Amino acid sequence: MRMENVRGWAAVSLFFTAVWLVLMVFSVSQTGAVSTIEQALDYAVNSGLLFQATYVNAVLVTLAVTVFFAYLSEFCKSLNPGFAVTGIVFVSVYCLLNLFVYFSQITILPRLLAAVHTSANPEIYRILAGQFVQLWPGSVTAILNQLAYGLLGIPSILFGILLIQHRETWSLAGWLLVLNGMACIIGIFGTVAGNSLLAAGSVAGGALFLFAMLAITMKKGTLS
Repeated sequence: MRMENVRGWAAVSLFFTAVWLVLMVFSVSQTGAVSTIEQALDYAVNSGLLFQATYVNAVLVTLAVTVFFAYLSEFCKSLNPGFAVTGIVFVSVYCLLNLFVYFSQITILPRLLAAVHTSANPEIYRILAGQFVQLWPGSVTAILNQLAYGLLGIPSILFGILLIQHRETWSLAGWLLVLNGMACIIGIFGTVAGNSLLAAGSVAGGALFLFAMLAITMKKGTLS
């Protein structure tokens, strides 16, 4: 039963992650790269329903991935209790950070944007709004988002190692989880260092995670 839960939530995570990738690619193709605060605000104002759909889906990704890792952690208790406990702690922090980031795009950000046009001090609200646009690399929410995925990289590596070591038939999924974790950790270091190439590690990690979920979903063997 534990394996069916892991596989089932891997399928759910796969679906929402694939939708996230499609929405992000389509969004960037429509708006172009966001590299300044002006572009960030234009993106938030002009993307309309696409913007809302992207971040509603991002919330669902976060919740699905959290449940997936929770079930995977339950299984990993029988293999390495220390890894399981450590992993779920980092998963919990990831969940809280990303829920704040993604919910803020559809709750806090619209109110800040509205205040730009109604407040007696529009410049203050313009700066605050810019800091909440997650797609702008220079925003606070972008940094928190990178941090969340960097932290998720730790349980991804831990649980991936266990899949590699303890179940040979699951080694592909394990290696993909390990590589995803490494890429996400590189992404947060790139963000801190201001290196856009390294910061893109989290995007590469997202693709690797998608393939890991596909490998788990399609595998016919068992983990127990």
